[in-house]
This record gives sequence, C-alpha cells and structure tokens, in this order.
Amino acid sequence: MPISRALRVSIAAAAAVAGLLVSAPAFAQAHIRGTLTDVKDGTIGVQNAKGETVSIKLAGDAGLFLVTKTDMNAIQTGRFVGVTSVEQDGKRVAREVHVFDESLRGLAEGHYPWDLDSKPNAMTNANIAKVDNVGTDRVLKLNYKNGEQTITVPDGTEVVAFVKAPSAGELAIGRKVFVVMKKDSPEAAAVVIGAEGIKPPM
Repeated sequence: MPISRALRVSIAAAAAVAGLLVSAPAFAQAHIRGTLTDVKDGTIGVQNAKGETVSIKLAGDAGLFLVTKTDMNAIQTGRFVGVTSVEQDGKRVAREVHVFDESLRGLAEGHYPWDLDSKPNAMTNANIAKVDNVGTDRVLKLNYKNGEQTITVPDGTEVVAFVKAPSAGELAIGRKVFVVMKKDSPEAAAVVIGAEGIKPPM
C-alpha cells in the first residue's frame, strides 16, 4: 500500500494503537527499535541493535508520529504525557518523558509493563495533575482512568515532544525509529520517528 495511506491517523487508528500497547503481554515482541534503512512501497527496513535488518510492512491505517527535542519546561500541569519509569529506592523514577500534542490526548492511557531494557520498567500515559519542584527534580502526580502514579523526574532526564508526523517524508533513511507491531500480525500499527538526530527514548 502507498506510504501516504499511513498518514491517515484518525481517532480510530489511535485507539487501535492504544489497544495494542496495553494488551500485548509480550511487549518485547510487539516493539522494534532501530535505524531506518529503506522506505519503499508501504514497507520500511529497520536495522535493530543486533545489526539485523527487518523488513516491516505498514498497515493501511498505521500512524506516523514524530518526536522532537524539548526540555523540562514542557512538563506542565494539565499536559498529557508518557513516562517510562523504574522502581528505585521505594519510588518510581523516570527514564524518559514524552509530552503529547493535545490532539493525541488519551493515546494508550494507563500504567502497564514496558520493555525499554532488561530491567523491570513501566509506561504511564496520563494527565499531569500536579508538578512539585524538589531540589532540581520534578515530582509528577499523574492521573489516568482508574488509577494514579507519582513519578520523580530527575534533572537531566530526556524529554521529547510527541506529535503526528506532518508527512511521509519524515520517514527518512538514517533516522532512528520505534515501531509498534500489530498483535499477531507482521504489520506495523505505528512508527515513531526521531527528528533532529533523536533516538525515540521510549
């Protein structure tokens, strides 16, 4: 299918991506991280950390998203964010924060296991109810449907803005990507593309 079809990101498509993220028990199998090596006829090539190149077909309703540089000042009360965190000294500590564009509010909302690395970690997509400054750190109270989390964001934590990709041209060879595969399918449900040399931190 033409790659241009992948840009038709609707509420239904976003909901489908959200459903995949929160329902797949084998998260490591559902996500592919790497570098774009090829873009052609609705298919992308991605070289993973092992140096293996995987050919991935984009689903017709696949979402394309872009992450760009931002900073701690983007973490504000009322924003919808995604936070990858680990348990450390009895509290949850952020490994990265992605601040969603308002049009993506509610995407994959909740708190669930994640696969950033070999250590136990979790993803929390939620609304920021409160931000406290504790020394140079930020402490976030995050609210999501049927739950809440308190997560400390240390000074220096990577923070990115997460938006819909403006065009298929963002799928440029050499860029780092994070690919969400459809459950029980060889097709990609979504591709998160790193701009400005960024590696999608999630």
